[in-house]
Amino acid sequence: MEFLLQYNLKKDEVDEIVNNNCTNVINNIVLNKRNVISIVEYLLELGITLDTLRDLFINQIGIFFRTRAELERVFEEYEIDSIVKSLNYDVNTLDLIEF
Repeated sequence: MEFLLQYNLKKDEVDEIVNNNCTNVINNIVLNKRNVISIVEYLLELGITLDTLRDLFINQIGIFFRTRAELERVFEEYEIDSIVKSLNYDVNTLDLIEF
């Protein structure tokens, strides 16, 4: 998960992500690093904050098992600015989006 450090997450934040998810989930994230990086970059481009990104990895890690194309399709169905504001306020609003 060290690859997340390039996005200005701190080592202790990455450790928190690892500690809050089971080993199989973390291994899957690492194995699919290229896809995860693509999603992280997309979310940051949209205006997702680093705190929100960290919270997504802790509370809504399933978003990183999607593809960027899937996320783009779903986000475009909604008003992207509203989604970004909602997620930056509470990552659990992701549960309201239909994937």
